[in-house]
Amino acid sequence: MAKQNSKALKEERKKASTKAAYIGTAAALIIVGIVGVVIWLINYSPNLPVYQVGEYAVKKDLFTCTYYYNTMTAQDWKAYGFDIYKSPYEQKFDYEAEEKSFDNWGDYFEYVTENTLKYLLVMQDTAAKGDYTYTDEVRSKAENELATIDKEKGAKSTKEYMLETYGAQISKKTLEEYLTLYYQAQEFYKKITESKAMFNKYIGGNTSVFEKTYQAHRDEIDVVSFRYYTMLVNSENESKIAALKSAGSPKEFQALCNEYSGDENYAKEDKSLYQNASLQKIGKISNNVIADALMADSCQAGDILYSTYQKDGKTVAEIVYVVSPRQKNTQFYNDSDVQQWEFATMSILLEEYYNAHYKIEVKEDGLEEFRKQMIIPQEPTSQTKAS
Repeated sequence: MAKQNSKALKEERKKASTKAAYIGTAAALIIVGIVGVVIWLINYSPNLPVYQVGEYAVKKDLFTCTYYYNTMTAQDWKAYGFDIYKSPYEQKFDYEAEEKSFDNWGDYFEYVTENTLKYLLVMQDTAAKGDYTYTDEVRSKAENELATIDKEKGAKSTKEYMLETYGAQISKKTLEEYLTLYYQAQEFYKKITESKAMFNKYIGGNTSVFEKTYQAHRDEIDVVSFRYYTMLVNSENESKIAALKSAGSPKEFQALCNEYSGDENYAKEDKSLYQNASLQKIGKISNNVIADALMADSCQAGDILYSTYQKDGKTVAEIVYVVSPRQKNTQFYNDSDVQQWEFATMSILLEEYYNAHYKIEVKEDGLEEFRKQMIIPQEPTSQTKAS
């Protein structure tokens, strides 16, 4: 039961962080799970500075807590389809992490930790400067999580329990500091991204700034809707490809997909439909130039796009029916006055705000000392699987 309670808390943190993970600056910030591949006894100086975020000195104990409390165990990696015995460079994480090269797990976890701390502390500092008042719910969430841990650990000390469960000796005081920072940042982030007025007050972003930022980044923000189908290019499929390329409506295209696939699922409305798809999503669906063609200003509803690519020595055709061309995503981000394109714009403005106002200074001496004691080996491929 204790383990189930712990999992429930982690699931709550994961769900609450989904929106933050959407944006570039927060996409890799919160990876919810627990840590530990092996249990090592960690002896360290808790007051050793590791990072400096703005005016906030991150000491080793807080860095350790953030590092171990937000990365994952071998079981978690397996559940998410990752292999701890392969280099992270060979595996895909989230879209932001894919753009970086990580030669070992330590580098990747440091990246996650650095961005988590930056998010927590920038939100904390910005709220404080604007005299933001947190709700009682923030304190309650932190207290409830600590109470659950107290119940689970029984007669063990907090440090013993944290070492056994998360992989590091984390004191109750440090854990309380981390949880308070986390829930405060979570609430403040939610408030400023659910209100354009609040965002403008604390970060800066009036209507003209939003529009200017959108125009500069519309290739990333705009969306299209389309139906997508692939098949091998050969003599057997020649007439089928010709029929798909001349479909007179989305319904006709969908019916042909259903007929040619032999898969009853294609009869469903959304099987071949990608609605309000961003450039990022299109890039994951398409193997070549379809993404650029879909996002072109000249692309119109009813256009049929065709392209080919090579796979396993064979030629594969991509056929796309454009349901609605490039446009702003006007879906609402939530029940507030913020639309999805505005939320995406907020992410860009937040990233610029971070870079303009806050600089992370790495205390290499402290970080090197920490690395010596990391629970995740620097070379994961050197590990051997347990038999």
